[in-house]
Amino acid sequence: MRFTLLPDDQVQRELGKQIDYKRREHQLSIEELAQKSGVSISTINRMIDGSSSPSLLNFIKILRVLGELDRMGLLLEPNDTFRPSESKITAPKKRIFKSKKTTPITWGDE
Repeated sequence: MRFTLLPDDQVQRELGKQIDYKRREHQLSIEELAQKSGVSISTINRMIDGSSSPSLLNFIKILRVLGELDRMGLLLEPNDTFRPSESKITAPKKRIFKSKKTTPITWGDE
């Protein structure tokens, strides 16, 4: 699914549906997921139906129980490794000031 095309509230509902799908895939009831994750049943229900935004901590707890926490970490891994020794350090550009010299105006008949 392309989340970039959806508004934030729709993304939230879709993530809730996917959490519910994974819960069912692991054959866990909402009560069992709540017990294993330490997140309340009402919070899980609100997360699944998209009516409430979960805290990041609760989201992490649920993903850990569902075995999906490592996949979340993949989202944040950098594509390239940053190496300061390989970066090109350039001197800052010098500011160019407007010239204070004025040139006299000459008319064509002078």
